[in-house]
Amino acid sequence: MSLSVAEAPSRRRTRVDGVLVAVTYCPSGSPVGLVGRLTDGSSEVDLVWLGRREIPGITPGRRLVAEGVVHSGGLRPTIYNPAYRLLREDP
Repeated sequence: MSLSVAEAPSRRRTRVDGVLVAVTYCPSGSPVGLVGRLTDGSSEVDLVWLGRREIPGITPGRRLVAEGVVHSGGLRPTIYNPAYRLLREDP
């Protein structure tokens, strides 16, 4: 069962679902990574895949379920290297 992003507890394994509203790459000079900002309407969480430049299907507008440990303290809560499942897109 997924929690809303706003209810996701810090430092606990959590499952959230929503829509990717942005996908960005870490700037040069920093470790390689891909960042997706996920929203469910209640709040936003950053999904960070370290060591990845791109992941097929991880694009803005895509719905997905992500699971991992939520870390607070930055601009937004963050889940590093989340397990994820792409949700079927409506026609």
